[in-house]
Amino acid sequence: MTVSAIGQNENTHLNTIVKSTALGTAGGYALKYLWPVTKQENDFKPRTVINYCRKVTNKNCVAEYKNRKQINPAQDMFIKLIENEDKIKKDAFSNTNISSKVKILGGEDSAAGKEFRNIIRYVDETSRTMTRKFALAYKLMLKFKRPAVPFLVAGAGVGFLTGFAHNVMKDDFSA
Repeated sequence: MTVSAIGQNENTHLNTIVKSTALGTAGGYALKYLWPVTKQENDFKPRTVINYCRKVTNKNCVAEYKNRKQINPAQDMFIKLIENEDKIKKDAFSNTNISSKVKILGGEDSAAGKEFRNIIRYVDETSRTMTRKFALAYKLMLKFKRPAVPFLVAGAGVGFLTGFAHNVMKDDFSA
């Protein structure tokens, strides 16, 4: 038989179950944000976000170049490339089209050709970082709009069962 000091009897069987259920509920709510996004929740095509980010980046770059007082030939070629993109559509940023634009500007070794390649590289990198941010924000938004009740119930159930199992398996009984 176990002997316990006076005032040490605060950890009752009900208290253990309540504490573990509360911890399980908190864990279930945290799991709402930690659980990965499933295919059923993901209702957009990633290619759509990539194309949108590229268009926004291209339009911003064109607007920036148009606001300048003087435009160099590489910037002018980029503006024409973006404004004529509707006609070319898929082939606007293909390697062959970019190479042909560089040849028009004077070749790979010319200053205008290098500037044009730098503009394309800058726009590509900017759109890539924007795409990453959009994808992360979209996944967080999907997790935020998830219903919390199933996660809370599952967490509370696991916590309750853990507290109950702890009380059943406890080997020190008060007389």
